[in-house]
Amino acid sequence: MSKLSLLKFSFPILLLVGLLVTSFLVPILDPGYDNVVNYLKDENGKMIAAPPFTSSEMPPAGSDRLGRNLLLVLLAGAKYTIFAALTVALLRIVVGFLLAVIYSFLPSRLGRFLKNLGESFQYIPLTIIVFALLVPLEDLFQGGYLTSTKFFIIQLFTIAFVTIPSFAVYLGEEMKLFMKQEFMDVSRTMGASRFHIFRQHLLPQFRRHSIVLFSEQVSQALALFIQLGILVMALGGLKIADFAFSALDPANPVYFSHTNEWAATISININQIFITPTLVVVPLTLFALTILCFNSISSNLRKLLIEENFRVLAKEKPKDTPSPTPLVNEDGRGDRDFVLLKNLNIE
Repeated sequence: MSKLSLLKFSFPILLLVGLLVTSFLVPILDPGYDNVVNYLKDENGKMIAAPPFTSSEMPPAGSDRLGRNLLLVLLAGAKYTIFAALTVALLRIVVGFLLAVIYSFLPSRLGRFLKNLGESFQYIPLTIIVFALLVPLEDLFQGGYLTSTKFFIIQLFTIAFVTIPSFAVYLGEEMKLFMKQEFMDVSRTMGASRFHIFRQHLLPQFRRHSIVLFSEQVSQALALFIQLGILVMALGGLKIADFAFSALDPANPVYFSHTNEWAATISININQIFITPTLVVVPLTLFALTILCFNSISSNLRKLLIEENFRVLAKEKPKDTPSPTPLVNEDGRGDRDFVLLKNLNIE
């Protein structure tokens, strides 16, 4: 691997690690980062600003509608956003791979039925299914019957298992194509069991591909989180603040993410894009940067583990050598026949 390739591969990883480390350090170095600030005062005690504050009033990126430092809140929520995407991607890869192995060995009639069933999930908005399953749990969370941590874990498993069937069918079809190759037919003819085929052929082949697929699944999980945020479904539950001026005024609830994860922060504040652009632009920039890092890692892994391997195999493959033309004697018999007949004194 060249120095440039190594730099391209290591830079996005270091950037993601830096985000995670910073996310854990923010609550330690600034325990009051999540405190609500109702207004800012000058040296004379005069109120000079009300939330959301601008970047000049609360550097470097202003505040949210609760008066919290926007950048600190987003950095603190980075660990929930990234770990949630990693967890969903890992569950999809592990469970999807096991189901794909089972699917690839099923009888053709049952396989076609499951294929049609799995492909139907591609045309159904999975976000709607996840939302419908999690709405009752949101009510339990708001009622205090479910903690944020438990709700967060349930959300991740629900998102993962709803999106697994279509991925398992896709991976199973790839395995079926792989097992149609000639050397697989030879292996089965020689008496190889299904477990032997799985251990010696399927597992080594798809182990490299799974690493690339993992980073791709992370990007897809992040995109799914944004769709859930548009439906006002935040990872870890919602925090609701009432912005009514007095008890006589009508309720004016405003939603926030309990874990400060980025997807819900973007979606919930989308109506503030023209009033306070930083509420959307800053988390969207961090989100786009994270997806870019994972896509870069996926691209570099594909070149390193798959494309480079194909190049090496192509270089090592011997060129086809033409078979030697058999020698023919005057009587039309081949050289081998001539020698055999001469030894037998038949000529």
